[in-house]
Amino acid sequence: MQRFTVFVFLLFLTELGFSQSKVTPASRSELSGIELPTGSKQDKRILATASAKTLLDMIAKDNQITLEENVEVFTLIGVVGAGTVDQTKLAAQKAGWQLTSLAGQTKYWLLKKNSTTLLMYLESTKRDTQLYLSVVKSVDAQPAIAVPPALTDTTSPAQNNQQPNSVPEITTQQETIEQKVVTNPTPAPTSGFTFTTINFDDGWVSTVHEDWVEVTKSNVKVLIHYPNSTTNEYIPNSDEEKRIAWNTLVAPRYSNLQNYFIARNAISYFQGFFISGTLTDNHTGQTFYVVLFKRDRSPWMEFIAPNITTFGQVTGFNVAVLNGDVSNSEYDPLQKFEGYNKFAVAASDLTGTWTNNFSGFTQYVNAYTGANAGMNTHSSAQTFEFLSNGTYNWSIGVASGFVGNIKFSSAKSSGKFTNPNNWQIHFSEMEGKPKLYNAYFSCVKGARILWLQDTGYGGYSSYGRQQ
Repeated sequence: MQRFTVFVFLLFLTELGFSQSKVTPASRSELSGIELPTGSKQDKRILATASAKTLLDMIAKDNQITLEENVEVFTLIGVVGAGTVDQTKLAAQKAGWQLTSLAGQTKYWLLKKNSTTLLMYLESTKRDTQLYLSVVKSVDAQPAIAVPPALTDTTSPAQNNQQPNSVPEITTQQETIEQKVVTNPTPAPTSGFTFTTINFDDGWVSTVHEDWVEVTKSNVKVLIHYPNSTTNEYIPNSDEEKRIAWNTLVAPRYSNLQNYFIARNAISYFQGFFISGTLTDNHTGQTFYVVLFKRDRSPWMEFIAPNITTFGQVTGFNVAVLNGDVSNSEYDPLQKFEGYNKFAVAASDLTGTWTNNFSGFTQYVNAYTGANAGMNTHSSAQTFEFLSNGTYNWSIGVASGFVGNIKFSSAKSSGKFTNPNNWQIHFSEMEGKPKLYNAYFSCVKGARILWLQDTGYGGYSSYGRQQ
């Protein structure tokens, strides 16, 4: 033990003696050609390179990768945090490297260019950013890749280098041929409803599928994902919410994630989530630019395009806004797509009983004493029964008032209904007069929701069909 201590002490003195010549300013990595931020230093000291080599070898072994002996160690001093990490990844892309993250290893990336592959470690602390690079000698198996397990909102790495109206350089991969977008086609299930495809006036076409509504135009596709128990669970941490959504809705159908990007949260109480990357479709082998988006209470929507330029052109979304802070209204062109989950209504689709239920309460407290001043409640249930012979039965029941003095009221009507067109229903008599309702269906997994609006007043109300 004593001899070992003396050896380490001598080695430490040796390192100190050579520190001035072994830690030198660096503007560029010789192994990769990556340009480094101003103020960066390369560390060639024995302990620094040995520890870096050990760390990289451990990760390489876990992913069945063999590394060559050479390793570069850099300390990127200056701007620290996510900005330096993103700036370095952008510099790697500019040097011609394609970046792929290792599954479950958010700090480790494979860099590929032509026949050369590097393993990169990149991590930022409050003090500095560490960058290690080593050449891959061989890969015994395809390394697993995935979105990082804990996502964080990042500043676009292009924002320090781009003009205000430019497109972010985070995803500048260009396709040389036009691709027909095909993503794991799942045919529309046999639902018994008349309309499973709708052609909108602006050229977009919606089609019902098992797990989403598919909206297409030109060579861009949008998947309006149906709600599910995983992504609809309340998650207070927005980073975790994004990670779960990406890993649940997108990652299982793709591989080879590159140019992964998360936009800053919108400057608004109603947040817009924008996550993107370039991926390979597991079913077709084609490469696409994929965006997962949600704002406020909208469903998660997945945009699939040949490249970032086409995505912006066809959707009308100004991609350049991602270079900085995004205002809530700038996401309007994307959120509008939730409105394409909208299908026409035929008379035969209505047969059955459709109902909604509403309830709520208001608790009152004495402003001076703080004592309980009572609870005011309201509940209602409205039901439409459509018969196959063109007749209907309608009823509504309402209970409201303070607990202990609740009043009940109800109304009902019967008559004949007709469809003036596939977006309206006419009732012969309701509360003493004929009424015209606007109508459409939206889809959820395995069912449809009927939306009705009295053209005389009010907004839409939703109804589910009783089984």
